[in-house]
Order: sequence, then structure tokens, then C-alpha cells
Amino acid sequence: ENRIEDKLLSLKWDDGKIINYPHHYLRDHCPFQSCNNPQVGQPASSSLTLDSYAKTTIKRAQIDQDNNELHIEWMNDDLHTSSTYKLDWLKTHQLVSSSESNKFQIKRHLWNSHKKYTIPRFDFNKVLNDKLELYEWLRSILQNGLAFIDNMPTETGQLQKITQQVTDFRYTYYGNIFQIQSLGENAATVVYKNQRLPLHSDFSFSNNTPGLQILHCISAAKQGGESLLSDAFKAAEMLRENYPEYFDLLAKYPLEYEDKRTIDAEFFFMALHPVISLYHNGEIKQVCYTDHTRTSILHVPQEKVVAYYKALEKFLDYVYSADCMLQFKLQPGSMMAFDNYRILHGRTEFNVLPGSKRHFEGTYLDWDGVMSYMRVFERDQNISDKTPSM
Repeated sequence: ENRIEDKLLSLKWDDGKIINYPHHYLRDHCPFQSCNNPQVGQPASSSLTLDSYAKTTIKRAQIDQDNNELHIEWMNDDLHTSSTYKLDWLKTHQLVSSSESNKFQIKRHLWNSHKKYTIPRFDFNKVLNDKLELYEWLRSILQNGLAFIDNMPTETGQLQKITQQVTDFRYTYYGNIFQIQSLGENAATVVYKNQRLPLHSDFSFSNNTPGLQILHCISAAKQGGESLLSDAFKAAEMLRENYPEYFDLLAKYPLEYEDKRTIDAEFFFMALHPVISLYHNGEIKQVCYTDHTRTSILHVPQEKVVAYYKALEKFLDYVYSADCMLQFKLQPGSMMAFDNYRILHGRTEFNVLPGSKRHFEGTYLDWDGVMSYMRVFERDQNISDKTPSM
């Protein structure tokens, strides 16, 4: 049905669902070559042509069942008088209602006291030599926030054999690849000391925090040095359910972070992040919190400071709770990869005994490159469950 006065075209699909397509939207996404660049698959429109679309109206619409197409004739169109759309394209571009827009596309599996012990584990040689296994490993990180790879050689240079198949490293001042080894009291950062490292996000002092962190255990401390990982999305949802006013405070007001150094490099990074960042529909996009790089500058109204500290305390209670936190000792030859937007990580204190050392090799990746690889693989393998935007 073409509702000219409302400028809506209503299509009823086989499942009985009726979808309204605004005339403006259909004209904006006309598949003709004059409206799209066929070489790059991008619109050829400009702001001037968009202005003209608002005046464009569908004169007539007809479905061609034999060719699985919708033919449209336009009125008041200065560029051309007709457009043809594949019905399959229209099905995958169904506009949603206000209530449906609150459904987020990424299927995240939040942890609980049982789920966290069923995090998938993968074999190094299978991931290295099987593209589908590599894809499933990445998909597990996206959905569960964490995935392991076992049976790796206990020597440096192994993790890049896998990551180089996916995307480029995220460069930081630690380099593309970094070595985490105890440097004692002379270390320039707490990461390289032996002390307990509280749960935190990496690079909270950066406006563009890395998406994934990967750590390969080459040798483990004989005493202590257990890894701590917590599903901060789960903790944030627990806070939202039980203390919604606290959730709102952590989502509204940012903390300030900085990292500056003059010992082995000259830099001074600063950034503002709320503890909880949200999408337009209220779903959690990122959790960012690091106590050891948090500054004393507080961007919270004076009358809300006490409540803010209570909110932060309650959130951290959930972060360290049994429902959210996993504590284990990563063994030599195993590697963990986790979502730095979601998983807070830390470690217990450890001792380096004579003849032993704790040595992890690590790197960062950005989600853009990882998800690009996943979408290309899905396209090439005709996988219907597509990776959406983050």
C-alpha cells in the first residue's frame, strides 16, 4: 500500500508482518548507478540531493514476484523517474519500531557463578590452521568477553602467528608486542612490579582505548601471580537492577585518567571516561575503570560527590563478587584474549623465587580490525549470523 499523504510505502511480508518504508528512506538508498558508486559500493549523494529527496514522492509501486523485485515510479524527482529494489534487500532493511530499537544486536553472554567456568578453550594448532576455528575463537571473545588458547609453545613470537591472520597490532608506547616481567621496585609502572594489581581497564588514559588484550603465558610464578578477570558488564547490570540511581551516576559523570613518564619515554596522556558508557538504547557499550591511573580531579557536582563514591563502591563490590570475578593461574603454554571494553583484569601478588620468573607476552588489537575480519569471513562462508557494528 502506497500512502502518499503520509509518504509511506507499506509492505506485508510472508510472516504477516507489515513494515512501513518512508519514501525519503527508499529514495536515499536507490540502487541505481547514478545514485551509487558501483566500484566502492558507496552512495554518490550529496547534501543537495538529500534535500531534493524530501520532496520526492512515490507515484506508483508494484512487486514483480518472478524477479523478486519492487518497482517504484517517482514524482518530483529531478534525477530519474524510477527505482528497482530487490525484495531480499528490503527484508534485511526493515525499519523497526521504537520498542524494537531497544534490542541490541550483539549476543553477549554475561557471566554468573556457573557460566564463567565454561569459557571456551581452543587448541593452538587448530586456530592457527583452521579459518573456522580462528573465527569461532574471535566470536567467543565478542560474545563471552574472554577465550583461551592452549597447547602453545612456551616461547615468544607465538601470539602474532595468530593475530597476523586477523588484523594489525594496536601500537602503544609499549610497542606492538610487549613483555610483562617483574622489574622489582625499579619498574616505571605497577604492571611490572610484584605487588597485587587490582582489577582495571587498560589504557583508560587514552581517548581510544584498545579493544582486545591478548596475554600468552611463557612462564608462571611459582608462588602467587594468579590472574583476576571480572565481567564488568554483568556487574553494571547488577548495579542497574538493584541501585538504578547509582548506575545513572556512573553513566553520567566521567573520571579523569592520566599517565605520564620521563624515565624511559617522554609522554603525558589524559582522558575522560564515565565508568559506564551506553549506546543510544541504554545498552552498555563500555566499562572503563583504572584506580592506579585515576587522577584527583573529580568531574562530579559537589552535591553528588558522596553519592558518587557510594555508587563506585557498590559497583566494585559487584565486580569482585563471585558472580562476576574469575580467579585462576594461567599456565605456561596457554593464552587468554579478552574484551578490554568489558572485562576488568588484574592479578594477585607473586614472588619470584631463584631459578624462576613470571613472563607474559602481550599485545593489543582494535575491535574495528577484528570485526572487519569476521564480517569478511561470514560473507565468504555464507554465515547468516552476521557480526553487527559495536
